Amino acid sequence: MLDALGHQFFQDMCIHAGVALIATDEQLRIRFWNPAAARMLGGSAEAMLGQPIGSIVPAERRALAERLCSRALTHAETSALDFQYHNAAGEPMVVAVTISPVIDPNGRRTGVSVYVRDVTRRMILEREMAEHRKMSALGSMAGQVAHHFNNVLGGIITSLDFAQSSDEPDVLHRAMHTTISALTRANSITQGLLAFAEGYRGASAMSDVAELVGQFASELEPRLAAQNIRLELDIEAIEALLPARQMLTILENLTANAREAMPGGGTLRIELQLFPGEPKGILRVIDTGCGIPPEHLPRVFEPFFTTKDAQDSTSPPDRAAIQSGGCSTSHAGMGLAIVHGIVKEMGGSVTVSSRPGGGTACSVILPLKLK
Repeated sequence: MLDALGHQFFQDMCIHAGVALIATDEQLRIRFWNPAAARMLGGSAEAMLGQPIGSIVPAERRALAERLCSRALTHAETSALDFQYHNAAGEPMVVAVTISPVIDPNGRRTGVSVYVRDVTRRMILEREMAEHRKMSALGSMAGQVAHHFNNVLGGIITSLDFAQSSDEPDVLHRAMHTTISALTRANSITQGLLAFAEGYRGASAMSDVAELVGQFASELEPRLAAQNIRLELDIEAIEALLPARQMLTILENLTANAREAMPGGGTLRIELQLFPGEPKGILRVIDTGCGIPPEHLPRVFEPFFTTKDAQDSTSPPDRAAIQSGGCSTSHAGMGLAIVHGIVKEMGGSVTVSSRPGGGTACSVILPLKLK
């Protein structure tokens, strides 16, 4: 409890606070408006007292703000939102708003308090950092694209140059074979990049998702056994449909990554469950492999990014690979990029959690067409 001195101290603190402090009554009309609110949002206390709290929020965010204020009154909830507006000088500003209930000593909710902070500078810095990361990722990806196509084109040039100096049919046949293999590899890279950018656009029949995952697991099990990998399944009998080709591509890429992470054997677990309360499915592919270092997790969906030592994506082109008409396909780092593109195009989301030596779990959430 506060004595008279405490009340004066509290009032002085609110008036001189460096953030905007606003309070309303039960009708959500402004009853307190400190000088920082006047500087930040415009309007003197005399002009704003008695106005509805929604009047300080731009029209496009007003309904949400009023709904959150109402919930603070009716359910004693604290919530947050942000909005952008232009100050008196015409400059764009971004503010972060926290809305809380005002509760008297008897437990009755008598209004709401609104705490407003200017986060414009922070948002600018975050956008600059995001732009920097995006350009860095694009630069890295451009280098990897050049690296892979350099291998492909190098194989073609070497083979054709050698064939040009010979009239032997066998040499010409080998050159044609090498050229076709290299161009097939280039097409595969291009299709992977398109899948990352746009998802899988081809027509695909709808299939029962539980049957599809079960059938895929049955066909995968012999290959896993040959690698000393044990398969575990937890497939819920979901009565729903998904595009078969997209789903199989997701499964193929996720399980291929898991198998490569367990060269000495281990356990691969595939789970399929219905998302609680929503027409969505959760597919999880979990391995007991080497795991991913924390610093690499933010980049796992980038095309060509790979942590595999067998072929570092930044290493110089391998001469034998060039002469064979291409580079290694198993470590190109396109698997998760393709999955990300397909899942995004289907309206879902994909996340990866991992720790070094502790395995990796890939979780895909997809909207389902219920039967």
